[in-house]
Amino acid sequence: MTPMMHERVRNLFGNAGLTDGFTVQKLMYEDPKNLKVAVIVFRPAGGTAIRTDLGAEHYVMVDIVGAKEDRGGAASAAQRIIDYVQLHPMDDPCVGYIQNMGGFPPPVLTEEGRIVFRLQFSCNYGE
Repeated sequence: MTPMMHERVRNLFGNAGLTDGFTVQKLMYEDPKNLKVAVIVFRPAGGTAIRTDLGAEHYVMVDIVGAKEDRGGAASAAQRIIDYVQLHPMDDPCVGYIQNMGGFPPPVLTEEGRIVFRLQFSCNYGE
C-alpha cells in the first residue's frame, strides 16, 4: 500500500533530521502529559481532485507544538522546515514537488501555554 501524503512528508522531514528532538505524531495531537516534550504532528489538509494518470495537489498540515518553556525552539524548528523545503523542493520522488503555503504562520497557544505553529504544504504529485 502506498503511504498517505502526510506520512510521506513525515518521512521526508524525518530523513532530513527536521523532526529530531520532537515526538512525532500523525493525524491528531495527543498530549504527551509532559510540558517539556515538544511534538510535531503530520496530518492531511485536503487538496485538489485526484484523477487517474494525472497529477494532483495534496495539502499537508504540520503542527509544531513547542515545549512550554521553549517557544523560541519551536519557532526555530518551523523556520528550519520552511528553509529546507525552499532549498529542496524535489528531494523525494514519493512526495513530488513540495512548497510552503502561507509563509510563516502566526503562533497560537494551547490551554497549557504551549506555542503552536501550523505550517501548511502543497505536494504536487502524480503517477
